[in-house]
Amino acid sequence: MLLVRRNLLVLALVLFSPILFANEVTAVWTRLYGTAATTEQKLAIMTNIVEQHSREMIPVLQDALEQEVNNLENISGSTQRDRVYSLMRMIVDELGDLKATASADVLSAVSEEVSDPFLQAAAIRALGKIGATGNAQEIAFRLRNINLGITEFTAREEVETIVSACVETMELLRRPVGFSPVFFTAIGRYSAPVIQRAERAMVNMIDDPTDLLLEILTYESDFAIKYQVLLVGDRSKAPEERKAFLAKEALDQGLKFETSDRRQQISLSNLRTKAANMLKQYAGADDEAFILLDQMVRKSFSMTESLTALEALGASGSDAAARLLAAYLGELNSRRKEGYTFSNENIVRATINALGNIGSPIGRPALIEVEFSNWSGDTRRLARSALDKLK
Repeated sequence: MLLVRRNLLVLALVLFSPILFANEVTAVWTRLYGTAATTEQKLAIMTNIVEQHSREMIPVLQDALEQEVNNLENISGSTQRDRVYSLMRMIVDELGDLKATASADVLSAVSEEVSDPFLQAAAIRALGKIGATGNAQEIAFRLRNINLGITEFTAREEVETIVSACVETMELLRRPVGFSPVFFTAIGRYSAPVIQRAERAMVNMIDDPTDLLLEILTYESDFAIKYQVLLVGDRSKAPEERKAFLAKEALDQGLKFETSDRRQQISLSNLRTKAANMLKQYAGADDEAFILLDQMVRKSFSMTESLTALEALGASGSDAAARLLAAYLGELNSRRKEGYTFSNENIVRATINALGNIGSPIGRPALIEVEFSNWSGDTRRLARSALDKLK
């Protein structure tokens, strides 16, 4: 009987639609929904409305959803609640698909007032689809709280459903307020799909997040987080000079701070190494970057770090970098003459290679000094080869 009634209703509307104005059709559907006696009847009516996929139905959908939100307190029993939530989910999804911009308030209410995490997530996603930028702050705040462990849900699937919805919506809304929460989602203790989703969102939501990343770099004390800042900055769409600026700030911090904590020491080393590699790729002729790299070499945190910094200096093609390298090589030559014994000659060879790669005549005196010194034969031959590369 219900199916027959539904078919007759659709037929009547099709036959008489040419003589009905759009607002009259809307009024008919609103009246039908408002007078429905059961949730099953509402589901049948709403199915017909959704199948039309018409923007003219947006007022009907909004009124229906508001009615269900206002009636939440009157739901009795889990079975009825599940049916009502199915009805609301149908409406929420359609409002999102229709990009019903005026429905932001009622969608926000659904995301906050229903007890089902999957319906909440659907409402959050719908807010993203309709471009509800006015709700960006509340969604960002919610994501931040979940990252901090503040949430009404305990099951991992439920929590991650909400988190994923927030991330997707932040990506669509493209508002700076959402960047930091998405960043901390990407480095949080979530499943791989959630983390990967957050990483993709950061690339798309802000073209140049450098200033936002600098805030995190400045105020977060954990060097593992600072290292993640560089990874995100490198993957971003920021211009190369902005990436270089971020790397300089990170390397400056990495050179200033010391710690006895082994975990933090590893993170500091990762930070400096990543910053040096980014400067190698993006810095160009940046004297400030060269000074920082020179400090990294001289502090001798580790062989790997020193070699990385020397390689970055050698890749610059800059006379300024050549001056720093030549001065350092001159100091190594002096220490050798004074009888200092090096455990190996990797550092001096890397310095020679860097000067050869730059090709500036500034390096000539220091290289000649190597050639006529008591360094090993391999090192002297390397200096001769570097001299041949000079302009």
